[in-house]
Amino acid sequence: MSKKTILILGIVYMVATLILHNVLHTTIGRFMMTLSLLALVLAIVGAIYYLIKFSIKQFIYNRKKRDNIE
Repeated sequence: MSKKTILILGIVYMVATLILHNVLHTTIGRFMMTLSLLALVLAIVGAIYYLIKFSIKQFIYNRKKRDNIE
């Protein structure tokens, strides 16, 4: 799928969740809101994981490069 399609699907999901949860106060809306919050937490944890992983690789690369120069 293209980025545009994923963006449109995300916006439609967000609008449906907000309408069902905040306006109509339905159980489906509450469930969709829970899924959204879990996805947000997962995205934050994943971003932190990949940032730390990249930082460790960069540190090791810099240390090896520095040792080769000396």
